Amino acid sequence: MSSVIAPVEQMVCAVYVSSAHKPLDDLELLELLRVARQNNERSGITGMLLYRDGNFLQVLEGPSSAVDELIDKIKRDTRHQGVILMSRRGVQERQFADWQMAFRNMSKSHMAESGYSPFLEPTFEDEEETGEASQLVFRLLRRFKDVMR
Repeated sequence: MSSVIAPVEQMVCAVYVSSAHKPLDDLELLELLRVARQNNERSGITGMLLYRDGNFLQVLEGPSSAVDELIDKIKRDTRHQGVILMSRRGVQERQFADWQMAFRNMSKSHMAESGYSPFLEPTFEDEEETGEASQLVFRLLRRFKDVMR
């Protein structure tokens, strides 16, 4: 009897930005996160979501078909507009393995919270040279800061 081994699906990491059709309040964000975390756990997706004054930056990682399906769903979601896929690439390991969806509200009303980083402030400059991967993340976050409303 020969056994057929199914190919392992490629793991990908995708990053997109979008704007909310209307700014979301804290309760709406919590509900969005609750549902996203449940769906992501079921689909094997992990990642991170940043929200700032009506704009999203999200990192999604998981099986390529699950990530692609979720991005297509987000593009059709009427709560989003201007979805821009910034990056999609194969990865060997997850960066957010422990998070169905890490979240940070970067809106000005949340800046006073403990642990707030001034990174997204217009005057912040990183002076430290870091590795290529870190620089990519900083460039991506800067683009989110500069391009979104």
